[in-house]
Amino acid sequence: MRNALNARSSAVMNDLRVYAGAFQAYAQEHGDWPPGGEAPGAFPPGMEGYLNQTNWGRVTPIGGYYQFATQSPQQGGRYAAVIIIASVGGNQVSSDSIQLSDIDRKFDDGNLATGNFFLGYRNYPVFVLEH
Repeated sequence: MRNALNARSSAVMNDLRVYAGAFQAYAQEHGDWPPGGEAPGAFPPGMEGYLNQTNWGRVTPIGGYYQFATQSPQQGGRYAAVIIIASVGGNQVSSDSIQLSDIDRKFDDGNLATGNFFLGYRNYPVFVLEH
């Protein structure tokens, strides 16, 4: 059980690192973030070449799909760029607090209410690329 939890945490953290690098490369080359607002799992406009060899369009290791958003209101703040893990239909993001806390402890500040990895709108996990 612990091995499965660690494997899922590691896979999500790796995905987020890869995606953060891809979005930051786009922003550096184009002078701004790509447009957000696409459906979860869909490539943001202009990101196909950056994300097409990744798991972006697949179900995440903790359920749901990755989604990129700009000017995203989350927990009383507004963030310039975030990656959200969102539920879609019957494919729900894990609400397992042990799993989510494990990711946060290894990847951020260990508190799912603060930092750059936290639970935002609808308690979906949010990873901040730019505040």
